[in-house]
Amino acid sequence: MKKANKKKIKRISMTGSVAANLHEGGRSEYLAHFVFSSFGTAIPVPHQEDTGLDIYCTLLEQVGQRAWPRSYYLLSPGKSTMEPWVFEGADSVRWIVEHPLPIFLCVVQKSEARILVYHTAPRFAVWALPIHQNRLELIPGTESKGQTVDCDWSRSAGDTYNLRAPILNFTIQELLDTEFHGKAKAVLKHWIDYDLGNLARIRNGLSDAARAFP
Repeated sequence: MKKANKKKIKRISMTGSVAANLHEGGRSEYLAHFVFSSFGTAIPVPHQEDTGLDIYCTLLEQVGQRAWPRSYYLLSPGKSTMEPWVFEGADSVRWIVEHPLPIFLCVVQKSEARILVYHTAPRFAVWALPIHQNRLELIPGTESKGQTVDCDWSRSAGDTYNLRAPILNFTIQELLDTEFHGKAKAVLKHWIDYDLGNLARIRNGLSDAARAFP
C-alpha cells in the first residue's frame, strides 16, 4: 500500500518582525512597576519564574541621607480588567491563603493611566475555616471606601468574596503630586500593617483573624 502524499506547508519567514500586540499584556506590569517603584524597591519576577505574584516590593523610609526598607509586600499587577481573581484547586487556595507576606491585587486601566489597588483580606477568613476551600474567588468592586473587614467574610464558608472597593484609586498624573504621593504611601503602609497583624494572629492560633485591629 502506498503512503498518502503529505503536502508540505511552506512557512514564510517573519524574522525581523514581532506580533502587533506583543506588549499589550506586559504594559500593565510596566505601569505598575513604575508606580510602585516610587514607594520603594519594586523587583519584577521574570515571566519564566512567575508563579502568580509579579512584583516583590518594599516601602522605603528615609533616615537622614539614606532610605531603608521597612515593609515588604507582593503585588499581582497582571490584570487590566475588573474580572475576579480566581484560585482553582486546594493547592492554589492554600498557596494564596498561607502566603507569609502581604499581598495586593492591582488593576491597571491603561486607557486612563489609572491604578486600582485591592487588599486580599478574605484570605485570612478562609485560613480561619476548619477546612480549606477548593476554590477561592476575589471580586474587585467599585465602591468608594475600602473596608478592613466585612462581617460576611467571618461568617461565610463559601468560596466567593466581594472586595467591594479599592484601597487606592488614582491616576499616574495624580501620583506625581508630592502631597498625594505621601498620602497614597501612608494608605499602603496601613494595609501592609493590617495584613501583618492578621498573619501574626492566625499563626498564634487566633481564629478571629479576618478583622480590623487598632
